[in-house]
Amino acid sequence: LSMRANANLTLVGTKCALVPYRKEHVPTYHEWMQDASLLEATASEPLSLDEEYEMQASWASDEKKCTFIIVCAGKDRTASVRGPASVSAMVGDVNLYFNDHDDAHAAEIEIMIADVSARRKGIAREALRLMMGYAVESLAVTTFVAKIGHDNVQSNNLFRQLGFLERSSSEVFRETTFACAPGEDAEVSKAIEEVWNAARRGTYDET
Repeated sequence: LSMRANANLTLVGTKCALVPYRKEHVPTYHEWMQDASLLEATASEPLSLDEEYEMQASWASDEKKCTFIIVCAGKDRTASVRGPASVSAMVGDVNLYFNDHDDAHAAEIEIMIADVSARRKGIAREALRLMMGYAVESLAVTTFVAKIGHDNVQSNNLFRQLGFLERSSSEVFRETTFACAPGEDAEVSKAIEEVWNAARRGTYDET
């Protein structure tokens, strides 16, 4: 397993929970990534199921990447966060990429709500704030960067609502780069803290 601190971590909010991306989640993830619109939105290449398993294994040990699967939180807020139950409750994923060579405390953040029925319910907003709270507290992240395609109106609006400010725009790549430094924005910091402080931390593998 990864040396990453989230290898066995679950974070349970009120609308959703974040769980580590494990082997059992790969078939559903692979099914999602057959969707042309999701491939375009995430700038991904279609992979075979075997390649998807290889990708999951490489992500698990990649120190430059932190991935959680987003699952719908059960009524008791814990039922859906482990094993087979977490697979049936999968709705998307949220990722951090540590790819800024000039700033070790910066991370690119990305989210995908693949299950159409789970959209427009505040799940993406809560998942992003859970991830940002975790990143600030446990991974020493101070700046978040998001790259959103020009045509992805919902994501552009979502990140603006979360306090991200436009840093640059590229007509060549047809994407806007947003940035957010919670430590420099009291309102953003408070919103993240409220979600983070209400979250339950747990372990994916019962010991």
